[in-house]
Amino acid sequence: MIMNTDKINRREAQAPRTPGEVSRWCARFEKECRRRRLRVTVQRQAVYRALAADTTHPTADALHAKLRAGMTGLSLATVYRILESFVREGFVRRVSSQDGLGRFDANLAHHQHLVCRSCGCITDLQEESLARMKLPSRGLREFAPEDLEIRVIGICAPCRRTNGKRAKTK
Repeated sequence: MIMNTDKINRREAQAPRTPGEVSRWCARFEKECRRRRLRVTVQRQAVYRALAADTTHPTADALHAKLRAGMTGLSLATVYRILESFVREGFVRRVSSQDGLGRFDANLAHHQHLVCRSCGCITDLQEESLARMKLPSRGLREFAPEDLEIRVIGICAPCRRTNGKRAKTK
């Protein structure tokens, strides 16, 4: 399979989401919580906003570290519970990583991920040919596919520039 390398190179330096985009995502999140009669707490809003603004697919620990300065009462256990509830409710998705840590993504648009084997960074990839990929019908008689998650594993440009000797990040 040949992939568009220009598209991959553009995604390596993934830009942060704009404040306006994050605000729109947060407004939709809050509206959907209220529609489902789910509590909209300050903690839930803060965790969702931090995740929506972060394109690095952070761990619960990373989100907690980012939020604890402004919310001293926010425990790591609370962040984990909130993220698990978000996954259960379909507000965010868990992303598979090379390091085995749970990473999270607020971007629910269909997309794939590039995963660096050296540093563990995960970046989004929008490749239409992968999004339209058909599964073989053989073996699916008793199985109803709901989603197709594709991870492209390799070495990112910064790690290639340092000969893959970049330290693993958590």
